[in-house]
Amino acid sequence: MGESAAGAADPAGLRFWWRTFEGVQELFAEGHGEEGGPEDPLPTKTYRGLPRHVLSPPARRIGDARWSFADFRRAHPKDGPSRDVLDEPALSALLHYTYGLGRMESGPHAVWPYHRMVASARCFYPVELYLWPAEGAGDLPAGCYHYDPAHHVLTGLRSGGIPRELRTATGTGREGTLALLVAAVCFRKTAFRYRDYAYRLCAQEVGMTVGNALLVGGALGLRARVHHRFDDAVVNRALGLDGDEETAFAVLDLSPWRPSGTAPAPCDEEPGAPLPAIRPRHVRTNTADPATWSGLAALDRASRLTGAGWEAPVDRDAFHLPADGPEHSADGPTTTGRVPLTAAEPEHVELAEALRARDSGGRMFLPDGRPLPARQLAGLLRHALEPVPSDHTEAACRPLVDCHVLVLNAVGAATGLYRLGAAPELVALPGRDWRGVVSMLCDRTPSVNSAKANAIVFLSANRIAGDRWFGDRGYRILHQEAGIVAQRISVLAAAAGLSARVTNGYHDGLVRALIGAGAAHVPVFTLVIGRRRASAQYEVPLTW
Repeated sequence: MGESAAGAADPAGLRFWWRTFEGVQELFAEGHGEEGGPEDPLPTKTYRGLPRHVLSPPARRIGDARWSFADFRRAHPKDGPSRDVLDEPALSALLHYTYGLGRMESGPHAVWPYHRMVASARCFYPVELYLWPAEGAGDLPAGCYHYDPAHHVLTGLRSGGIPRELRTATGTGREGTLALLVAAVCFRKTAFRYRDYAYRLCAQEVGMTVGNALLVGGALGLRARVHHRFDDAVVNRALGLDGDEETAFAVLDLSPWRPSGTAPAPCDEEPGAPLPAIRPRHVRTNTADPATWSGLAALDRASRLTGAGWEAPVDRDAFHLPADGPEHSADGPTTTGRVPLTAAEPEHVELAEALRARDSGGRMFLPDGRPLPARQLAGLLRHALEPVPSDHTEAACRPLVDCHVLVLNAVGAATGLYRLGAAPELVALPGRDWRGVVSMLCDRTPSVNSAKANAIVFLSANRIAGDRWFGDRGYRILHQEAGIVAQRISVLAAAAGLSARVTNGYHDGLVRALIGAGAAHVPVFTLVIGRRRASAQYEVPLTW
């Protein structure tokens, strides 16, 4: 198994990266880049002089949003889709609905005009998707491709099936693999504005993009297994990435969905001859000096692995807060303070429609204040912590994060703080003073009126367990884990007509005190949930 490339990293420096609002203050004290001018990085990566393959228009409907959840499949054993061939229409739908353009903002207030299927800080979209089909699909030969979401085009980088060296380096290449999907990060697209703090934002967005790929793959009949621990140098060389300003963050192994929840054994072939290096040319606009985000680059270099690290299973229990037990009376445990998330589910939740509807509430998010029906609250939360197929364990593994929900305006659930339990249910945590946190959120992020929200979701991670099991790679892995959960909530909220706003503008200590976490457990995501009011912001859906 590979070792972290920089085991001697300064612990104080790593603690700095786990801080939230205080870290933002210190980083922004250094100054930050201006957006809106000629130095903006391009919103999409564009290659020159390479073959381009225009994809067919994606299907308007692709399937139920819940097919990636094992519990939902077990409840509908005869209806679950499974795909043995990844043909061109499926590739088109997979890429478009994972990270394609969903709508375009127009009018005099259109500051960030291009909206994709996942949320992004200021719509910078630092994630780049690379696809390597094992076989050809229609007129598309087998090979390595970059996805251009602005034009719905694949750009050819290499030819041929998935090479042995890449399969060995990622722990993929299992029986039935149809393709590898790689989420890489182009740091410059976000770091020119946010400097070193971009590392957090990029890791979160990779997680949300990976979470979206899991949803879309499930609807299309694909089982996507997430690989966090892989040989960075091999993957970057295969994709033609410099490994400095752009580097791979996650690899997804796409295969047909099978009833068994255990992944087949990875290939045990020898690595094979190294792939020759390629340096495909792409268009550059921003020329800011990368030295202005040197801390980001240093942390990323420290997280590199040599050799695949998928052999070591993870102790899932080490990452979670102790379970909050039921309230007790003289006669033993009671069910007081529990809200079962078992309201009847709708017969069909079309994923394509939910993704087109997904938004973050607009630049000024003022929820309309109407109560949230219990069935909608249950619908957006019940699947949030369902297991994810990944290289953490052989069987699908519950995300390595905890979820707390501050219910403010819902029918059937008293106002207050809850923890999302496994039943699934919300378990009340009485006696927590949440009013100060709501005031803080309104103060720190005035563009979001959190006091009018139906609910506020806090996702937290155990940074000590992350450092122990993953070394310096733990920071980005745990933020990706939280991103997967955040995307699930965002999409299922959209299906219920709600907006979900991700905000990093919170005081770390106040949120930690609210959820009852010690120094090890830190909040990494806050989502404000509510119905969006009508405004002058005009967003045109992009149709085919």
